[in-house]
Amino acid sequence: MVRSVLGVLVGAVVWMVGFFVLALVLAQLWPDYAIHGREWTRQGVFTALMACCNLVFWVLAEIGAGWAAGKIAKRREAVWVLAALVGIYLAGLHLILYWSRFPWWYNLGVVIPAVPAVFLGGKLASSLRAARCQAQGGHL
Repeated sequence: MVRSVLGVLVGAVVWMVGFFVLALVLAQLWPDYAIHGREWTRQGVFTALMACCNLVFWVLAEIGAGWAAGKIAKRREAVWVLAALVGIYLAGLHLILYWSRFPWWYNLGVVIPAVPAVFLGGKLASSLRAARCQAQGGHL
C-alpha cells in the first residue's frame, strides 16, 4: 500500500516537473519560445507551433509519470489512480476553466491523450520489468 501511494505521489511530481523541465530546455534552445511562454502565462498569447510543442511535452510528461508510478508501485492500480487524477485535473482545467482562454484544439489536445499516455507509461514500466525478469529466468 505504501509503495502504491508513493508511486502515485512520485508520478504526480514527475508529471508536473517533467513538463516544465522540457519547456525550460526548449526555451534555452529557442529564445522566442521563452518570450512567448511568458506572454502565454500572462495573456494566453502563443503560436500554433509553440502550442504543439507544449502538447508533445505534456504527453511525454504523462508517459514519464505513468512509468514512474508503475515502476515504484509495481501495481497497475497505482497507475490507474494517477491516470484518473491527471485526467480529472486536466479536464476541469482545460474543458471548464481555460476553455475560453485557449483554442479548442489545444484544450482537447491536452485532455484527450492524458489518460492513455499515463497508461502507456505504466505499461512500459511493467513490460520492461517483465522482460528483465524473463531474461533472468525469474518470476515477477
